[in-house]
Amino acid sequence: MKRTDVTYGQLDNVLRSLGFSCQPSDKKPPGRIYHHLKSGAMIMLPSFADDEKVFAYHLITVQGELENFGIADPTALAARFQKAG
Repeated sequence: MKRTDVTYGQLDNVLRSLGFSCQPSDKKPPGRIYHHLKSGAMIMLPSFADDEKVFAYHLITVQGELENFGIADPTALAARFQKAG
């Protein structure tokens, strides 16, 4: 499976900077659930170490959710990832 240049730690930082809160999932396999209270958006991701590169399909899912809920367009999201370093 293809990985991106973005790490799960960077993704977490960007989602939190956009107003998402995060809580661990109680289900198997373990994961993280991100909630955006203002819009009602929810993103569920499996748990990975912060330094691991994000799977492309996870990033595509996040981008779609952010765009669908009007939180961030792909261009703005890319700029945030560059800032997250």
